[in-house]
Amino acid sequence: MKTVSSELPAGAKCTRCKGRAVVRLPSHNSRFCPDCYIRFVRTAVGRAMKRFPLPRQASIRVAVSGGKDSLALWDILHDLGYSTRGVHIDLGIEGFSGISRRAVEDFARERNLPWSLHFLKDLTGYSIPEARRLTRRKICSVCGVFKRRLLDRLAVGEGGEVLATGHNLDDEAGRLMGNLIRHRTEYLEKFHPFLPSRHPAMPVKIKPLYRLESVEIRYYCAVKGISPAEEKCPLARGATSHVYKEALQFLEDRMPGAKRDFLFSYLKEKGIPWGGGEALEQCHRCGEPSYGSLCGMCGLLDQLRANREAVEADGS
Repeated sequence: MKTVSSELPAGAKCTRCKGRAVVRLPSHNSRFCPDCYIRFVRTAVGRAMKRFPLPRQASIRVAVSGGKDSLALWDILHDLGYSTRGVHIDLGIEGFSGISRRAVEDFARERNLPWSLHFLKDLTGYSIPEARRLTRRKICSVCGVFKRRLLDRLAVGEGGEVLATGHNLDDEAGRLMGNLIRHRTEYLEKFHPFLPSRHPAMPVKIKPLYRLESVEIRYYCAVKGISPAEEKCPLARGATSHVYKEALQFLEDRMPGAKRDFLFSYLKEKGIPWGGGEALEQCHRCGEPSYGSLCGMCGLLDQLRANREAVEADGS
């Protein structure tokens, strides 16, 4: 096994077993051989799962994009003995979605894991590039609305009690920083790696990778021989979430463990959300749970439909 992480001196020993180390983690002041590193990652995810009030036999749907985080999450949960099934939504982005879909297909076939494939165009009538042309809203926001609602619907429709996503420590710490800086109290109220179901049509939502940094997951994929799609979404350039992550990484490089301390200290004080809050209504269009008479996705679809009709009218 080749050395996975950079700046690992020749002949470095594993902190745990004294074998040959291939991974160095400054934030833990540790080095690991391949077997001990896999154990380290599984332990981190296992600890997260123990903090989630879930039955061991819960049926988990894993949202798999084809990237390193979601494939690593699926691999770890399966190895830990959980009942899992992958759910993939093809967004219709040329030069990106096909590569992502094949990464999921190859991963599942090699491990004989079940998964389902869905196309955003079939589910909504729009691909992401089409939606981008029909709205001035930031496309990452549009994509987020679609994926959140559709993944809930697909998970429940396929018999899943729980929806797991591959958000890692960097993702969650960056999101927390953004919400705190902008004082987004409505998002902070729901900020947690475990969100209880508030409606029969909504699955429990979990983020089991919240204890692992992005680089730690990349190392895990290298050690386990997982081949994720390496291409980044070409439409995600300039997303503000990247700025918060860069700011936190700046601190992490100078103070190893800063990201972990920032996120964990907040979660320790917050505790698990109880699942109450603002009462849910029923969307009069699709019949699914909503915070108003019209859910966010149906409102977005109305906007896209109106804009498409306007464009077609101008063209005629």
